[in-house]
Amino acid sequence: MNLKRRNLVLKSWSVWMAGTALLCGAAQGHAQVGSPTDAVSVRGRIASMAGSSVTVDSNSGPVVVKLGAQTVIRKEMPVKFSDINAGMYVGATARKQPDGTFRASRLHIFSEDQRGVGEGHRPLGSAPQSGQTMTNANVETVEEVVVDNVRGRVLSLKYKGGMIKVVVPENTPVVKRVIGNRSDLAPGTTISATGPRAEDGALIASQITLRAGD
Repeated sequence: MNLKRRNLVLKSWSVWMAGTALLCGAAQGHAQVGSPTDAVSVRGRIASMAGSSVTVDSNSGPVVVKLGAQTVIRKEMPVKFSDINAGMYVGATARKQPDGTFRASRLHIFSEDQRGVGEGHRPLGSAPQSGQTMTNANVETVEEVVVDNVRGRVLSLKYKGGMIKVVVPENTPVVKRVIGNRSDLAPGTTISATGPRAEDGALIASQITLRAGD
């Protein structure tokens, strides 16, 4: 191999090695970027507030919840029993009855921008062993009934994969979620907050809901 050809081969080898190192470095840099943290939820009373953070007394202890520019705040407003109509997207806390229907203990009417959130039928997340269920679904039909001398309504709730009938007695708490703002937050208020965890353990809230009647 003459000198000129030898130099050309060495140059090509150096270029290939440099390119390989660059690709490996890029791959390592990409691997260091962790996947987004899964969202978690916390519920409890606001114990204190400082700047754009609130400390919540949850069942598992104090949790710092940080608010950002994109945090959506909603509040629950009591509504009339007669305001329940077909076409609404609701969340029903209920217990199964011997006849196969469910009897509601609380009903949430979601704001329209929350349609589809948490859709389905499952054990109540905050008390999975209680026998209560949570169903987020669309109200297909509403029927006026009287059960055990108690006036109420039977809602046919349809969700992906199924449908159940929920009896809502007239005295059942019914609330509707509406958009709120930071001025609604105050010590003593019960909230639920959802978002990813920060490295310091705080919850970075994507949304906060002020709970009515808690």
